[in-house]
Amino acid sequence: MRAPVSHSTSHTELKGHTMTNLVSRRSFIGLASVAAASLALGGCASSDNASSSSAASTSAAQETPTVRLGTTNDGHIFNAIADAQGYLAEEGVNVEVSVFSSSDDAFQALFSGKVDVLSNNGTNLPLTHIASGQDLTIYAGYMITGCMPIIAKAGTKWNGVEDLLGKTIACSGNEFAVFGPLYDAGHTMDEVTTIVLSNHADRVEAVRSGKADYAICGTSQNYNISQIDEVEVMCYCSDITPDYSCCRVASQQKFLDENAEGVSAMLRAWLRAQDWYEQNKDATAELVVKQTGSSLDFVHAYMDNEHYRLNLDPYRTSVERAWTWMSEMGLFPDTAASVDISKHIDTKLYKAALDACTEKHKSESPEFYTKMNNIYADYDA
Repeated sequence: MRAPVSHSTSHTELKGHTMTNLVSRRSFIGLASVAAASLALGGCASSDNASSSSAASTSAAQETPTVRLGTTNDGHIFNAIADAQGYLAEEGVNVEVSVFSSSDDAFQALFSGKVDVLSNNGTNLPLTHIASGQDLTIYAGYMITGCMPIIAKAGTKWNGVEDLLGKTIACSGNEFAVFGPLYDAGHTMDEVTTIVLSNHADRVEAVRSGKADYAICGTSQNYNISQIDEVEVMCYCSDITPDYSCCRVASQQKFLDENAEGVSAMLRAWLRAQDWYEQNKDATAELVVKQTGSSLDFVHAYMDNEHYRLNLDPYRTSVERAWTWMSEMGLFPDTAASVDISKHIDTKLYKAALDACTEKHKSESPEFYTKMNNIYADYDA
């Protein structure tokens, strides 16, 4: 038997750990290098011209909007690409990145004003905060589906989601992409037994040891699972619910009202980064390795899987479906009945970024922008 491998990376739909803030770093645009290039092109410029150029660069830097992004310790692929490829600089925005190892810490930072934007915290967590009355607006996406496997003992036969009925499942208990379809089929959570484990490696071990019949695991466990002979992937959450809505981009509405220009520039840069990502998967994997410290095998274990899908589109109808399922599952307080979820989903900011990028870059990548506009028409319009 191959020994289980544990890793702390958290590309997951659900993140329940409570740990401390790890590190803060800046993803910056290359204004200094631009200024240096300008001086070099000027040749033997006079000191007056050099002073004028320096003052202009300083002024430009001061006027460039800054967005503070909070992410988890698995990094943010779009922002990393946008920084490395110079898209942030070209679109005219600074993005300061603060890295947290738990969603609890990330949301605390958002609501206390320490960061402006969150991205890697699933759909269930933003919706839970909205249901509790928090000022929070979803306006873009990151992962539309994570590569989240449902596992069982090797040799188990899988016929569909109703195989979970009457079984014990190691999970977080609020995986709407799995349990929501059971509600649509007339079932309830009373027909399954759940073992709630926040650590995804513990869920894998629960199946391996026989404590659970099935486990719903996060993206980070794909490499771990591949190293264990006793367990086997039955399906993925996105087999049960395609385009279920994984990580959403969210901010407080008051921030969006006051910083529309910076947010729009960030979304334009991220959209261009998605285009680059789809054409450069291997290079992106190497970038993720540098960003997270994971091994290349670990990253390829999920990134090469068709179920791992990044998409900046808000997927409004998928978010609304998640809200309905979570309500049916009893995951919200009673006061959530008075919440109009449509008022907490803004597709206009993303559409403006999509329109701007389509006009400027579609000739460079016609298939990508045609696809993205079709997705918007299907899920957001």
